[in-house]
Amino acid sequence: MFTATKYTALALLLTGIPIFWLHHAQPGSELVLITGLFLFFFSREKTEDERAQQLRAHALMISFAVGYIIEVGSTWLHSKGLLDFQLETPRAFIILVLCLSILIFYSRLLFTGSYSR
Repeated sequence: MFTATKYTALALLLTGIPIFWLHHAQPGSELVLITGLFLFFFSREKTEDERAQQLRAHALMISFAVGYIIEVGSTWLHSKGLLDFQLETPRAFIILVLCLSILIFYSRLLFTGSYSR
């Protein structure tokens, strides 16, 4: 089901989330999380074909557009005083885009029936 790269990515994610959560004010605390998300999204599937590559590319394009809309919207709401937080760093944007990409890719892969267990 999972390759060695996926297991490595899961290990990095499981260690990166608490590190980022507990030390988010320190620079570089999100690098383990970004590495885990990157490996998890771009690692090959068990049955990697052109359709999976196409779904991955479409998921990345959609998540980039949605992430940019979220970033612009949160910045505007923050400037109006309606929102307490803002995506301040490019690394936060990368985390948002990779999380959205993973969600979109695996949901489309699962619901189209091409996910082999």
